[in-house]
Amino acid sequence: SIAMVGIQHDGRRQWAKKMRPTLVWAAMGVSACCGLFSAAFAVEPLRPTSQHRSIALGHSPLRHTCTSGAWCAAAVGASTIVAASFVFAQTTTKLARSRLQRTPRADALMPWKIPNTSRWQWLSVRELLLRERILMLTEFIDEQYSNAIIAMLLYLQSEDASKPIQIYFSVPGAALKPALSVYDTICQLKNKGCKLTTVGYSLCSGMGAFLAASGTKGRRFATPNALFRLSRVGLESPMRGQASDIALEAMQILKESKQAETLLAEVTGRTPEQIDQDLKRDFYLSPDQAVEFGLVDRVLVPDVDKGEKLDKGVRDPWSGTLQKEKVGFGVFADPNQPRTAV
Repeated sequence: SIAMVGIQHDGRRQWAKKMRPTLVWAAMGVSACCGLFSAAFAVEPLRPTSQHRSIALGHSPLRHTCTSGAWCAAAVGASTIVAASFVFAQTTTKLARSRLQRTPRADALMPWKIPNTSRWQWLSVRELLLRERILMLTEFIDEQYSNAIIAMLLYLQSEDASKPIQIYFSVPGAALKPALSVYDTICQLKNKGCKLTTVGYSLCSGMGAFLAASGTKGRRFATPNALFRLSRVGLESPMRGQASDIALEAMQILKESKQAETLLAEVTGRTPEQIDQDLKRDFYLSPDQAVEFGLVDRVLVPDVDKGEKLDKGVRDPWSGTLQKEKVGFGVFADPNQPRTAV
């Protein structure tokens, strides 16, 4: 998509470069014509009147005709200037918009040392997280975004199929087929022994909430301020055509909606009848309600006393010996815990 936007931007820029001199010369020519007409109107009253003078002030039968022609020419010139200015302004606006679309939002860059070398490389935070097998899904999942997600999951699978993967969800929604394709890839990873952790940390709506619940059982989490919205799958875009075609599409939508409800019942542990009853109306779930519903397994609540316990050390209740020493800066407090909060 970035390449296509770049091609459009280059084409508009070349067109603007080609048309800019033409518009400038056209504006200068029209301005010159208007100036000549204005000079003619200014000089004509100083000249002696004549019956055959084109715009004389005397009683000439051609007076009204020539004067009207001059005013029409002046109006045409002014209209040409306005039209040229409008075209030039529209071209400049399109060029600025294409430049904004071409320039993506800047991501923070962090230094990363290439293994087994002394060279460093600047990588974005998302790329560094991907190297740690951490994904962040933060956009509406359509066909293009689902392809990117599947590609990252397959890459992590090719590196190590059994190593855990963490996915953080803040998905405002998802199309049905792209979301199901991501779900199928997640199921393949789980079947190969990969422990897949999901964390919902913001709004997860529709099929996004379904994907947040597709992780490994016992490793599905939500932050205290997360929010889940469940809704029934419907028509993604309006359609028109013959009655038979509309009926065919309606039957397919009902079939896909039934399939999504069956999968949601599997990941939540509820019956299909309960899911059908719940999805009659859209509803929101807090993290605690999502735990009761079966979307997540636990809410990540910070332990306020954990840091103090680690700083003081843990002693054996029988012998009183110090089992874990005080932790200094730059040392991992608990080596048994992963490097993230999960």
